[in-house]
Amino acid sequence: MVEKIARDRRLRRRALPILGALALLVCAFAVWRESGRTRTAAMSQQEAGTYGVYLVTPPADVLPEDRDPRSLTAEELLPYCALESTGTTGNGGAPLETASYSSQVLPGWLPDCRALREISRLGELLYIVYDTEGGRQVWLTYGAAGLMEQLVYEPDTDTLYQPVTGEKTFHFRHGTS
Repeated sequence: MVEKIARDRRLRRRALPILGALALLVCAFAVWRESGRTRTAAMSQQEAGTYGVYLVTPPADVLPEDRDPRSLTAEELLPYCALESTGTTGNGGAPLETASYSSQVLPGWLPDCRALREISRLGELLYIVYDTEGGRQVWLTYGAAGLMEQLVYEPDTDTLYQPVTGEKTFHFRHGTS
């Protein structure tokens, strides 16, 4: 009987480090798995100020100082663009008109603009996509009521900021759902 108790103790002493290592391995795996998950959170006030500036901001002779640049409509921006091409795309059976534009004026109205990637229209919506000098990527969507969507992607942190909704998405391009 004494021999059996001694043998059980030796087995427990050997098993405890193995169980501890296994528990650490499971915890490390769980942390690793969660660290790459795409998740959404509220933007801070500081982030809203930092990323909210990326929108079309015309000079005062075009847009009076008392008017919010977010109120600019697609129709108000189109005169500053040159039509490049038109087409149509299927939309569940109802075709939508599409158009591609260029602009010599808009890059000067876009904060920190390094390169204007695209100006396009799909139906009544105007899309403006550009890269900043700081390496951020900006997507703006304007409609009849003004700015509808503002997305700013920060590649260094793989985070997408959405100042219109006040949300940010971590691991936007390289995460798992």
